[in-house]
Amino acid sequence: MTNRSRLTLTALTLVAVGAFAPVAQASGFQLREQSPSSQGNAFAGVTAGGFDISAQFFNPATLALYSGQQFAFGGTLIAPKADLSNAYGSRTSLVGAFGYDPTISGPTSHKNSAKSKVAPELYGMWSLTDDLKLGIGINGSYGFVTEYDSNFVGRYHALKTDLAVMDIAPSLAYRINPQWSVGVAFVARYADATLTNAVDFGLAGMTIGTVPGTLDGTSQLKGNTWAYGFKAGLTYQPTEALRIGLAYSGAINMNLKGNVSFTYPSNMTASQLAYMQNSLGLRNQPGEAELNLPANASFGFNYKVSDMFSFQGEAAWTGWSKFKTLDAKFMSNTAPQITDSLTEEHWRDTWFYSLGGNWKLNDVWSVRTGVAHDQGAVTDPYRTPRIPDADRTWVSLGASYAFSKSFAVDAGYSHLFIKDSSVMLATTASQSDPNFTRGNLNGDFKMDINIFAVQARFSF
Repeated sequence: MTNRSRLTLTALTLVAVGAFAPVAQASGFQLREQSPSSQGNAFAGVTAGGFDISAQFFNPATLALYSGQQFAFGGTLIAPKADLSNAYGSRTSLVGAFGYDPTISGPTSHKNSAKSKVAPELYGMWSLTDDLKLGIGINGSYGFVTEYDSNFVGRYHALKTDLAVMDIAPSLAYRINPQWSVGVAFVARYADATLTNAVDFGLAGMTIGTVPGTLDGTSQLKGNTWAYGFKAGLTYQPTEALRIGLAYSGAINMNLKGNVSFTYPSNMTASQLAYMQNSLGLRNQPGEAELNLPANASFGFNYKVSDMFSFQGEAAWTGWSKFKTLDAKFMSNTAPQITDSLTEEHWRDTWFYSLGGNWKLNDVWSVRTGVAHDQGAVTDPYRTPRIPDADRTWVSLGASYAFSKSFAVDAGYSHLFIKDSSVMLATTASQSDPNFTRGNLNGDFKMDINIFAVQARFSF
């Protein structure tokens, strides 16, 4: 692979690799925060019906549990913290062979690269008959902002990521009998991303005498796409006290299309610029990358102990092992050495487990709490500054207040304790190495997340 291909791939792969998750709230770059009421018990039992119609995001069959016309809207403030320390970066050993110092300069620590973001939720349900329900959900299903200083020692791996993903999901649910209900949903998903990283033009032009680290510029990718998928689920109530739910969400393949653009340093000469643009092909052009989002399956239960108390459980699987490679295509063959590229990811399937309880204190107040364990999808050798994904433990609490039979408000809070993790990215002297132009990077991450959710519910 040529320098040109690698540098463009650096930008393109961010869409599928780094665009979604420095400290996303579920494994990999998945967002679970879609129900402020269920936020309070760490989403335990949400597949079995949760506490309101927002459970349709996880299992469309749960709509059959509710009656009348209902609407819910709210938002979740996700406030992550990701501190990097003890960072060290160096260029490929090939730089030393040319007689240059391979050390990458820049600050070796960075306070909180992850930025707070609000994920919106909007739900509706219409009872077509007593047993047939029509629903709609509009969600910010993925999205966050991360940013590193322009002189950060890992700048060739990541600078800024700004992603917004929206799902629009109409659904139908049918109650077959008092025990069984089924449901399906159609998912229309839109993704929009802006991603940047630094480019070492000095390294790219060593053959014409440029010096690594003296000609830093940036690359930026802007891309968007629509893609489509489905969800299906069921609920089963074998006894008056116990209800269980099963749900499946199909994999969605997204082909993000956009443009890669470069900014060049002011101290670059005209001849150097011509070499970068014409000989190496480091110039603005369209590109695309295929992103294979995984399937999800979940099981939940709700057990009513008494009129005052119920407890819930949830287990959810995400098929991240599907995300083995990333194919990137370059759409403008401005240099003869430009070829399509392949990046290996080596992610693993993950499990989420939670247990929670709900206390109905009186006719207006309910309170709940829960705990959860969420596996990280990224293994140690493949963790990057964009995805320092790691195992996390949830502690949640929440409350609901009914102002009337037709209006209620829910609030939830979670603190996520994230396992300390390290970045151990390495490169070789081989120009086919994906990190050849980005360099080696080591460092330690300390992370946690605070999540605040609120929602208003109306019924008619």
